[in-house]
Amino acid sequence: MIRVLDRLAQDRGGVAIALGLLLGVAVTQQPVLVPLAVVGAAVALGCLAWPPAMIGLIFVSILFDKLGVTGVDVARFPITASKLAVLGSLGMWAVHVLLTRTRPLRWHPVLSAMLACVAATGVTLAIAGSMKHGRFALMGLAMMTVMVALVYAALAERALQAFFRLLGLAWMAALAASFIGQRSGAGEAARATGTFGDANEWATLVLLITPLILGALVDDEHPAVRPLRMAIIGLAPLAVLLTGSRSALVAGLLVGPGVLWLLWGRRGELAACAGAGLLAAPFMTKLDTVIVRFRALLDTLSGRAVVRDSSLNERTELLRQAQDLFLENWLVGAGPGNFERASGFISVDGRFRPAHNTYLEIASEQGLFGLVPVLIFMGVVGLTLYRAYQHAHDLRARHRVVGAALSLVAVALMAATLGLLTFSMAYLVLGVSLALAYQAQEPRVPAS
Repeated sequence: MIRVLDRLAQDRGGVAIALGLLLGVAVTQQPVLVPLAVVGAAVALGCLAWPPAMIGLIFVSILFDKLGVTGVDVARFPITASKLAVLGSLGMWAVHVLLTRTRPLRWHPVLSAMLACVAATGVTLAIAGSMKHGRFALMGLAMMTVMVALVYAALAERALQAFFRLLGLAWMAALAASFIGQRSGAGEAARATGTFGDANEWATLVLLITPLILGALVDDEHPAVRPLRMAIIGLAPLAVLLTGSRSALVAGLLVGPGVLWLLWGRRGELAACAGAGLLAAPFMTKLDTVIVRFRALLDTLSGRAVVRDSSLNERTELLRQAQDLFLENWLVGAGPGNFERASGFISVDGRFRPAHNTYLEIASEQGLFGLVPVLIFMGVVGLTLYRAYQHAHDLRARHRVVGAALSLVAVALMAATLGLLTFSMAYLVLGVSLALAYQAQEPRVPAS
């Protein structure tokens, strides 16, 4: 940070002239732009001086992205706040590198595996000639690769305790907002959707973000962190429950023991949060809807269901359609983005439906040619985190790696019931996880 400020101080004449010109143009065109420009300049300077701030900006923009977009499309791609944040961060990172002579890029085997996935998508797209529908997967994976590389490079050599405290505050605010804005109605309309507008995606986000932040904050002894940590511990399970997502409940039960191990040193906080949750649960107005959904799942699995569950029946049929499509096109698939039309499955509302399974989506659309690179990518990520855990230089570093691993395991489980191929927050967490894995084996990088 000091080096950045020194460099800016040396060039203060040019900076002053540039700022003066910009302010002059802003005043002549629209006076209200001046305070916005001042705020924007302050944010930009903060990001230039402390790169983790730009990653936090991307995190917040993804977190609240579904609340509204810019309303602008380029070649049918919506220009969202998260995309603008990533583009702006790339520009700020380039300026930071020029000013400080920081290493601009850190390569990692995970990035090589991601490029292999992008290449496989491009090849199968070219073979199928499905650019109209498949370009979203291709461009999305390419953008996710760039974002992972940016996050990894920006965070690897930085002390991250303050970064995780800020992320924790933003995450607590998002969880609290999801309770304040509970939806009214019955059935599907009563399911909590958080800041994402979709109950299943919001549940995935809760399972993805919570272990990462708790792993980073579990050893933080700052007095202000304890209430923050307890708020996240208490709100996250209730947030998942209110979504009514049955797949999220299963995934949560699978990763739950790992989270409990992670927090075992904070047993008092766990007990207090569990007690508060039990007291609050009966007063949650939408809990009856959640119970009905989970009971329907148990009745269906046990064969006791009297009324057919349309959602489970649809998922079962989509599973069969994806398997058949893969067997018919096992080498290169039907083409990225072609599952809906190639399967021909139409739901009760008269619309084509996606596969609702990321792995079967890849297998049916890209065949073994696309599925093998994805499996290699997952293996490389798992091996990276395992080695980081094995060679972690202290318990704090190990807890951070475990939290990151639990987050990625949770999203991998949810990918079996949702289409998460380009779920942007998962890739941001992946970039953060690579930085934590690097720091776990590099004791010279300060933790705080």
